Amino acid sequence: MRLKNYGNLDDSVLAMLTKKGDGKAFEEITIRYIKLIYSLTSNYKVAGYETQDLVQEGLLSFLIACSSYDEKSKASYKNYAVKCAKNRFNDLIKKANAKSSVPDSRLVSMDELSDKSDEKQSVEDHVLEREYLKTFLQHLNSMLTSDERRVFNMYAEGYAYKEIAEALETTPKKVDNILQKIKRKFRQ
Repeated sequence: MRLKNYGNLDDSVLAMLTKKGDGKAFEEITIRYIKLIYSLTSNYKVAGYETQDLVQEGLLSFLIACSSYDEKSKASYKNYAVKCAKNRFNDLIKKANAKSSVPDSRLVSMDELSDKSDEKQSVEDHVLEREYLKTFLQHLNSMLTSDERRVFNMYAEGYAYKEIAEALETTPKKVDNILQKIKRKFRQ
């Protein structure tokens, strides 16, 4: 069952509400696209990442897409968010390849990617995905300190390290350290 009143809103409106800090709007977007995120992750193999790690990276990409999406653009939110997630996955692959040589058999060609979002979803799958989302959002909120949440939110809104540092009266290096700590927490 969708969230009351949010289920009828357009993706761009939900993205705008998420940008303003409305967690329920992001939860609705995630419910809409969690199957697509899973589908996208099945097309990528990244050394050191399991499926759930990639799903979390995909969810983070969708959250960041909400913060940076321009509703005046010609692209739909879905296309924009998918592009952000694919870029994130490709960046992870590049970083993994830079650290060690990955066999070609583990790489996925962009030509092989397909959008499986139109497949039917069972009620059981929907309930499981909703529970996963709820747990993920609770976990996200509980695992970050108030400073980490402020840095993460500003970073997700597109602020540069220097701008975040100035707003929080700290140094860009400390901002970088906090973001690295957040990334480590997400990987655990």
